[in-house]
Amino acid sequence: MVPLQICPMRIAIPSTFPPFRGGISQFNEALKSALEEAGHEVVAVTWSGRTAELLFPGGLHIDLELPARYEGGLDWLRPASWRRVGRELAALEVDWVVVPFWHAALAPALTGTVRAWKKHSKSASARAIALVHNAGSDQAAWWDVELTKRFLRSVDGAWTLSEGVTERLAELKPDLACQTLFHPLYDHFPNLMPAEEAKAKLHLPVNARVLLYFGSIRPHKGLEVLLDAFSRLNSPPERPLHLLIAGACSGDWEPYERLIEAHPARARIQTHERFISDREVGLFFGAADAVALPYRRASQSGVAAVALHYGKPIVASDVGGLSECILPGQTGELALPNDANSLAEALRRALSSTYPSESFRAARNRFSWSAFVAQATAGASPLR
Repeated sequence: MVPLQICPMRIAIPSTFPPFRGGISQFNEALKSALEEAGHEVVAVTWSGRTAELLFPGGLHIDLELPARYEGGLDWLRPASWRRVGRELAALEVDWVVVPFWHAALAPALTGTVRAWKKHSKSASARAIALVHNAGSDQAAWWDVELTKRFLRSVDGAWTLSEGVTERLAELKPDLACQTLFHPLYDHFPNLMPAEEAKAKLHLPVNARVLLYFGSIRPHKGLEVLLDAFSRLNSPPERPLHLLIAGACSGDWEPYERLIEAHPARARIQTHERFISDREVGLFFGAADAVALPYRRASQSGVAAVALHYGKPIVASDVGGLSECILPGQTGELALPNDANSLAEALRRALSSTYPSESFRAARNRFSWSAFVAQATAGASPLR
Protein backbone atom coordinates (compact mmCIF):
# COMPACT_ATOMS: atom_id res chain seq x y z
CA MET A 1 0.00 0.00 0.00
CA VAL A 2 1.43 3.37 -1.03
CA PRO A 3 1.70 5.74 1.96
CA LEU A 4 -0.46 8.84 1.85
CA GLN A 5 1.47 11.97 1.04
CA ILE A 6 0.66 15.07 3.07
CA CYS A 7 0.99 18.30 1.13
CA PRO A 8 2.38 21.09 3.33
CA MET A 9 -0.12 23.88 3.83
CA ARG A 10 -0.43 27.23 5.54
CA ILE A 11 -3.10 26.73 8.22
CA ALA A 12 -4.63 29.39 10.44
CA ILE A 13 -6.17 28.72 13.86
CA PRO A 14 -8.21 31.64 15.24
CA SER A 15 -8.96 30.64 18.83
CA THR A 16 -7.63 30.75 22.36
CA PHE A 17 -3.92 30.19 23.00
CA PRO A 18 -1.62 30.66 25.99
CA PRO A 19 -1.51 32.68 28.18
CA PHE A 20 -5.23 31.78 28.27
CA ARG A 21 -5.71 28.87 30.64
CA GLY A 22 -7.88 25.83 30.12
CA GLY A 23 -8.18 22.71 28.03
CA ILE A 24 -9.01 24.41 24.72
CA SER A 25 -5.92 26.60 24.95
CA GLN A 26 -3.78 23.55 25.73
CA PHE A 27 -5.36 21.64 22.85
CA ASN A 28 -4.72 24.45 20.35
CA GLU A 29 -1.09 24.85 21.39
CA ALA A 30 -0.49 21.11 21.04
CA LEU A 31 -2.31 21.03 17.69
CA LYS A 32 -0.18 23.90 16.39
CA SER A 33 3.01 22.09 17.38
CA ALA A 34 1.86 18.80 15.81
CA LEU A 35 0.91 20.49 12.54
CA GLU A 36 4.29 22.22 12.41
CA GLU A 37 6.10 18.94 13.09
CA ALA A 38 4.19 17.47 10.12
CA GLY A 39 5.60 20.20 7.90
CA HIS A 40 2.73 22.70 7.83
CA GLU A 41 3.00 26.40 8.55
CA VAL A 42 0.59 27.56 11.25
CA VAL A 43 -0.74 31.08 11.86
CA ALA A 44 -2.16 31.43 15.38
CA VAL A 45 -4.55 34.26 16.18
CA THR A 46 -5.92 34.55 19.70
CA TRP A 47 -8.45 36.73 21.51
CA SER A 48 -7.69 40.28 22.58
CA GLY A 49 -7.08 41.37 26.15
CA ARG A 50 -10.43 43.18 26.07
CA THR A 51 -12.15 39.90 25.20
CA ALA A 52 -10.32 38.19 28.06
CA GLU A 53 -11.77 40.75 30.48
CA LEU A 54 -15.30 40.25 29.11
CA LEU A 55 -15.28 36.46 28.92
CA PHE A 56 -13.04 35.71 31.87
CA PRO A 57 -13.52 38.44 34.50
CA GLY A 58 -10.88 38.87 37.17
CA GLY A 59 -8.12 37.40 35.03
CA LEU A 60 -8.97 33.91 36.30
CA HIS A 61 -8.25 32.38 32.90
CA ILE A 62 -4.95 34.15 32.23
CA ASP A 63 -1.69 32.55 33.34
CA LEU A 64 0.51 35.53 34.09
CA GLU A 65 3.61 33.34 34.13
CA LEU A 66 3.21 32.47 30.44
CA PRO A 67 4.25 34.88 27.66
CA ALA A 68 1.71 36.19 25.14
CA ARG A 69 3.34 34.79 22.01
CA TYR A 70 0.49 35.20 19.53
CA GLU A 71 -1.33 38.10 17.93
CA GLY A 72 -4.41 38.97 20.01
CA GLY A 73 -6.53 40.29 17.16
CA LEU A 74 -10.01 38.93 17.75
CA ASP A 75 -12.41 41.01 19.81
CA TRP A 76 -15.59 39.23 20.88
CA LEU A 77 -17.81 42.34 20.56
CA ARG A 78 -16.19 44.19 17.64
CA PRO A 79 -17.22 42.97 14.16
CA ALA A 80 -14.54 45.23 12.68
CA SER A 81 -11.91 42.98 14.28
CA TRP A 82 -13.50 39.89 12.71
CA ARG A 83 -13.35 41.45 9.26
CA ARG A 84 -9.80 42.67 9.79
CA VAL A 85 -8.52 39.26 10.89
CA GLY A 86 -10.27 37.62 7.92
CA ARG A 87 -8.62 40.04 5.50
CA GLU A 88 -5.21 39.51 7.11
CA LEU A 89 -5.51 35.73 6.80
CA ALA A 90 -6.51 36.11 3.14
CA ALA A 91 -3.49 38.35 2.53
CA LEU A 92 -1.29 35.61 4.03
CA GLU A 93 -2.72 33.18 1.44
CA VAL A 94 -3.86 30.73 4.09
CA ASP A 95 -5.02 27.39 2.65
CA TRP A 96 -7.11 26.19 5.59
CA VAL A 97 -8.67 27.96 8.52
CA VAL A 98 -9.24 25.48 11.35
CA VAL A 99 -11.78 26.98 13.75
CA PRO A 100 -12.07 25.37 17.22
CA PHE A 101 -15.69 25.59 18.41
CA TRP A 102 -16.99 24.75 21.87
CA HIS A 103 -19.49 27.45 22.87
CA ALA A 104 -22.25 29.17 20.89
CA ALA A 105 -21.45 32.57 22.44
CA LEU A 106 -18.29 32.66 20.31
CA ALA A 107 -20.14 31.78 17.10
CA PRO A 108 -20.75 35.36 15.80
CA ALA A 109 -17.05 36.27 16.02
CA LEU A 110 -15.90 33.00 14.48
CA THR A 111 -18.54 33.12 11.74
CA GLY A 112 -17.65 36.71 10.89
CA THR A 113 -13.94 35.89 10.69
CA VAL A 114 -14.48 32.89 8.41
CA ARG A 115 -16.79 34.79 6.07
CA ALA A 116 -14.39 37.72 5.79
CA TRP A 117 -11.52 35.35 5.00
CA LYS A 118 -13.54 33.55 2.33
CA LYS A 119 -14.61 36.85 0.77
CA HIS A 120 -11.03 38.02 0.30
CA SER A 121 -9.18 34.71 -0.18
CA LYS A 122 -7.80 33.93 -3.65
CA SER A 123 -6.54 30.45 -2.75
CA ALA A 124 -8.08 27.67 -4.83
CA SER A 125 -7.59 25.25 -1.92
CA ALA A 126 -9.20 27.52 0.68
CA ARG A 127 -11.22 25.49 3.18
CA ALA A 128 -12.75 26.41 6.54
CA ILE A 129 -12.86 23.47 8.94
CA ALA A 130 -14.73 23.53 12.23
CA LEU A 131 -12.91 21.64 14.97
CA VAL A 132 -15.95 20.93 17.13
CA HIS A 133 -15.29 20.04 20.76
CA ASN A 134 -18.92 20.45 21.76
CA ALA A 135 -22.06 21.31 19.78
CA GLY A 136 -24.58 21.55 22.60
CA SER A 137 -27.49 19.19 23.13
CA ASP A 138 -31.06 18.88 21.91
CA GLN A 139 -32.12 20.60 25.16
CA ALA A 140 -30.02 23.69 24.39
CA ALA A 141 -31.63 27.16 24.28
CA TRP A 142 -32.98 28.23 20.89
CA TRP A 143 -30.37 30.96 20.51
CA ASP A 144 -27.59 28.44 21.23
CA VAL A 145 -28.88 26.18 18.46
CA GLU A 146 -29.36 28.99 15.94
CA LEU A 147 -25.91 30.49 16.52
CA THR A 148 -24.31 27.06 16.18
CA LYS A 149 -26.21 26.37 12.94
CA ARG A 150 -25.16 29.75 11.55
CA PHE A 151 -21.53 28.99 12.32
CA LEU A 152 -21.75 25.55 10.70
CA ARG A 153 -23.17 27.11 7.53
CA SER A 154 -20.00 29.20 7.22
CA VAL A 155 -17.59 26.23 7.12
CA ASP A 156 -16.82 23.57 4.49
CA GLY A 157 -16.48 20.65 6.85
CA ALA A 158 -15.86 19.58 10.42
CA TRP A 159 -13.63 17.48 12.59
CA THR A 160 -15.01 16.09 15.84
CA LEU A 161 -13.38 14.25 18.72
CA SER A 162 -16.18 11.75 19.39
CA GLU A 163 -19.04 9.95 17.66
CA GLY A 164 -21.57 11.72 19.87
CA VAL A 165 -20.57 15.16 18.57
CA THR A 166 -20.60 13.86 14.99
CA GLU A 167 -24.16 12.65 15.49
CA ARG A 168 -25.14 16.04 16.91
CA LEU A 169 -23.68 17.83 13.87
CA ALA A 170 -25.69 15.53 11.59
CA GLU A 171 -28.82 16.81 13.33
CA LEU A 172 -27.80 20.47 13.03
CA LYS A 173 -26.49 20.38 9.44
CA PRO A 174 -27.06 17.02 7.72
CA ASP A 175 -25.06 17.88 4.58
CA LEU A 176 -21.89 18.92 6.44
CA ALA A 177 -18.82 16.82 5.59
CA CYS A 178 -17.71 15.53 8.99
CA GLN A 179 -14.80 13.38 10.12
CA THR A 180 -14.70 11.76 13.55
CA LEU A 181 -11.19 11.85 14.99
CA PHE A 182 -10.27 11.54 18.69
CA HIS A 183 -8.91 13.51 21.61
CA PRO A 184 -5.11 13.13 21.47
CA LEU A 185 -3.10 12.55 24.62
CA TYR A 186 -1.26 15.54 26.05
CA ASP A 187 2.49 15.10 26.27
CA HIS A 188 3.61 18.56 27.39
CA PHE A 189 3.11 18.00 31.11
CA PRO A 190 6.01 17.41 33.52
CA ASN A 191 7.13 13.91 34.39
CA LEU A 192 5.01 11.96 36.81
CA MET A 193 6.18 12.55 40.37
CA PRO A 194 6.98 9.32 42.27
CA ALA A 195 3.96 8.25 44.34
CA GLU A 196 5.70 8.38 47.70
CA GLU A 197 7.06 11.89 47.05
CA ALA A 198 3.73 13.15 45.69
CA LYS A 199 1.80 11.84 48.69
CA ALA A 200 4.30 13.41 51.08
CA LYS A 201 3.95 16.80 49.37
CA LEU A 202 0.16 16.55 49.57
CA HIS A 203 0.26 15.34 53.20
CA LEU A 204 -1.37 12.02 52.33
CA PRO A 205 -0.46 8.75 54.10
CA VAL A 206 2.26 6.93 52.22
CA ASN A 207 0.18 3.71 52.34
CA ALA A 208 -3.00 5.40 51.08
CA ARG A 209 -4.88 4.45 47.96
CA VAL A 210 -5.85 7.68 46.23
CA LEU A 211 -8.77 8.45 43.93
CA LEU A 212 -8.28 11.64 41.94
CA TYR A 213 -11.03 13.93 40.68
CA PHE A 214 -9.21 16.43 38.49
CA GLY A 215 -10.18 19.45 36.43
CA SER A 216 -12.96 22.00 36.34
CA ILE A 217 -15.91 21.37 38.65
CA ARG A 218 -19.22 21.82 36.83
CA PRO A 219 -22.72 20.45 37.49
CA HIS A 220 -22.59 17.96 34.60
CA LYS A 221 -19.31 16.48 35.85
CA GLY A 222 -20.97 14.67 38.74
CA LEU A 223 -18.73 15.37 41.72
CA GLU A 224 -21.66 14.77 44.07
CA VAL A 225 -22.16 11.31 42.50
CA LEU A 226 -18.52 10.53 43.23
CA LEU A 227 -18.90 11.71 46.83
CA ASP A 228 -21.87 9.38 47.23
CA ALA A 229 -19.96 6.47 45.69
CA PHE A 230 -16.91 7.19 47.88
CA SER A 231 -19.03 6.75 51.01
CA ARG A 232 -19.84 3.20 49.87
CA LEU A 233 -16.20 2.07 49.61
CA ASN A 234 -14.25 0.30 52.34
CA SER A 235 -11.12 1.88 53.75
CA PRO A 236 -9.04 -0.70 55.64
CA PRO A 237 -6.47 0.81 58.05
CA GLU A 238 -3.57 -0.86 56.26
CA ARG A 239 -4.60 0.76 52.93
CA PRO A 240 -6.79 3.79 53.72
CA LEU A 241 -8.73 5.16 50.78
CA HIS A 242 -8.49 8.92 50.14
CA LEU A 243 -10.30 11.15 47.67
CA LEU A 244 -8.25 13.98 46.17
CA ILE A 245 -10.26 16.76 44.50
CA ALA A 246 -8.21 19.23 42.44
CA GLY A 247 -9.74 21.86 40.21
CA ALA A 248 -11.55 25.18 40.08
CA CYS A 249 -15.32 25.34 40.45
CA SER A 250 -16.94 27.26 37.60
CA GLY A 251 -20.08 27.99 39.63
CA ASP A 252 -21.02 27.96 43.31
CA TRP A 253 -18.59 25.91 45.38
CA GLU A 254 -20.68 26.10 48.57
CA PRO A 255 -23.06 23.16 47.80
CA TYR A 256 -20.08 20.86 47.25
CA GLU A 257 -18.39 22.19 50.36
CA ARG A 258 -21.49 21.36 52.43
CA LEU A 259 -21.55 17.82 51.04
CA ILE A 260 -17.89 17.34 51.87
CA GLU A 261 -18.20 18.77 55.40
CA ALA A 262 -21.13 16.41 56.13
CA HIS A 263 -19.50 13.39 54.48
CA PRO A 264 -18.91 10.35 56.73
CA ALA A 265 -15.36 10.08 55.34
CA ARG A 266 -14.61 13.81 55.57
CA ALA A 267 -11.19 13.14 57.13
CA ARG A 268 -10.15 11.25 53.98
CA ILE A 269 -11.23 13.91 51.47
CA GLN A 270 -8.71 16.54 50.44
CA THR A 271 -9.73 19.50 48.27
CA HIS A 272 -7.73 21.95 46.17
CA GLU A 273 -10.51 24.18 44.82
CA ARG A 274 -8.43 26.31 42.47
CA PHE A 275 -6.93 26.30 39.01
CA ILE A 276 -4.18 23.68 38.80
CA SER A 277 -1.28 24.86 36.66
CA ASP A 278 0.46 22.58 34.17
CA ARG A 279 3.49 22.61 36.43
CA GLU A 280 1.50 20.82 39.17
CA VAL A 281 -0.13 18.12 37.07
CA GLY A 282 2.64 15.57 37.65
CA LEU A 283 2.19 16.04 41.41
CA PHE A 284 -1.53 15.27 41.54
CA PHE A 285 -1.43 12.40 39.06
CA GLY A 286 1.68 11.05 40.75
CA ALA A 287 -0.30 10.59 43.96
CA ALA A 288 -3.26 8.92 42.21
CA ASP A 289 -3.99 5.21 41.99
CA ALA A 290 -7.01 5.85 39.77
CA VAL A 291 -8.75 8.82 38.16
CA ALA A 292 -12.51 9.25 38.52
CA LEU A 293 -14.66 10.88 35.82
CA PRO A 294 -18.25 10.56 37.11
CA TYR A 295 -19.66 12.76 34.34
CA ARG A 296 -23.38 12.93 33.61
CA ARG A 297 -22.61 13.91 30.01
CA ALA A 298 -19.45 14.44 28.01
CA SER A 299 -18.34 14.87 24.43
CA GLN A 300 -14.79 13.84 25.33
CA SER A 301 -12.37 14.56 28.15
CA GLY A 302 -8.99 16.22 28.35
CA VAL A 303 -8.59 14.74 31.84
CA ALA A 304 -8.92 11.24 30.39
CA ALA A 305 -6.20 12.15 27.88
CA VAL A 306 -3.88 13.19 30.72
CA ALA A 307 -4.62 10.01 32.70
CA LEU A 308 -3.88 7.77 29.70
CA HIS A 309 -0.66 9.68 29.04
CA TYR A 310 0.47 9.01 32.61
CA GLY A 311 -0.72 5.39 32.60
CA LYS A 312 -3.34 5.90 35.32
CA PRO A 313 -6.52 3.75 35.18
CA ILE A 314 -9.72 5.71 34.62
CA VAL A 315 -13.12 5.04 36.17
CA ALA A 316 -15.71 6.91 34.12
CA SER A 317 -19.38 7.11 33.38
CA ASP A 318 -20.32 5.40 30.13
CA VAL A 319 -21.28 8.62 28.34
CA GLY A 320 -20.23 10.41 25.16
CA GLY A 321 -16.67 9.94 24.01
CA LEU A 322 -15.46 8.48 27.33
CA SER A 323 -16.39 4.96 26.30
CA GLU A 324 -14.43 5.46 23.06
CA CYS A 325 -11.11 6.01 24.84
CA ILE A 326 -11.39 3.60 27.80
CA LEU A 327 -11.01 -0.17 27.42
CA PRO A 328 -12.63 -1.88 30.44
CA GLY A 329 -10.15 -4.18 32.15
CA GLN A 330 -7.28 -2.68 30.13
CA THR A 331 -7.11 1.06 30.82
CA GLY A 332 -9.95 1.48 33.31
CA GLU A 333 -13.58 0.74 34.05
CA LEU A 334 -16.97 2.13 32.98
CA ALA A 335 -20.03 2.76 35.17
CA LEU A 336 -23.62 3.71 34.57
CA PRO A 337 -24.03 7.51 34.49
CA ASN A 338 -25.48 9.24 37.55
CA ASP A 339 -25.48 5.94 39.48
CA ALA A 340 -23.47 5.94 42.71
CA ASN A 341 -23.81 2.16 43.19
CA SER A 342 -22.49 1.40 39.72
CA LEU A 343 -19.68 3.93 40.13
CA ALA A 344 -18.70 2.45 43.51
CA GLU A 345 -18.51 -1.04 42.01
CA ALA A 346 -16.37 0.21 39.10
CA LEU A 347 -14.07 1.96 41.58
CA ARG A 348 -13.71 -1.28 43.57
CA ARG A 349 -12.69 -3.14 40.41
CA ALA A 350 -10.16 -0.47 39.48
CA LEU A 351 -8.59 -0.34 42.93
CA SER A 352 -8.24 -4.13 43.14
CA SER A 353 -6.92 -4.65 39.61
CA THR A 354 -3.57 -4.40 37.87
CA TYR A 355 -3.74 -2.91 34.40
CA PRO A 356 -1.19 -3.96 31.75
CA SER A 357 1.32 -1.29 30.84
CA GLU A 358 1.08 -2.52 27.24
CA SER A 359 -2.50 -1.23 27.09
CA PHE A 360 -1.41 2.29 27.99
CA ARG A 361 1.45 2.16 25.48
CA ALA A 362 -1.03 1.14 22.80
CA ALA A 363 -3.32 4.00 23.80
CA ARG A 364 -0.47 6.50 23.59
CA ASN A 365 0.29 5.34 20.06
CA ARG A 366 -3.32 5.22 18.95
CA PHE A 367 -4.20 8.63 20.39
CA SER A 368 -0.98 10.47 19.56
CA TRP A 369 -0.89 13.98 18.12
CA SER A 370 1.01 12.74 15.06
CA ALA A 371 -1.77 10.20 14.37
CA PHE A 372 -4.38 12.93 14.84
CA VAL A 373 -2.72 15.26 12.32
CA ALA A 374 -2.09 12.45 9.83
CA GLN A 375 -5.76 11.44 9.87
CA ALA A 376 -7.03 15.02 9.78
CA THR A 377 -4.88 16.23 6.88
CA ALA A 378 -4.37 13.14 4.72
CA GLY A 379 -6.69 11.08 2.54
CA ALA A 380 -8.94 10.16 5.49
CA SER A 381 -10.13 13.78 5.60
CA PRO A 382 -13.51 14.47 3.92
CA LEU A 383 -12.11 17.79 2.72
CA ARG A 384 -9.33 16.48 0.46
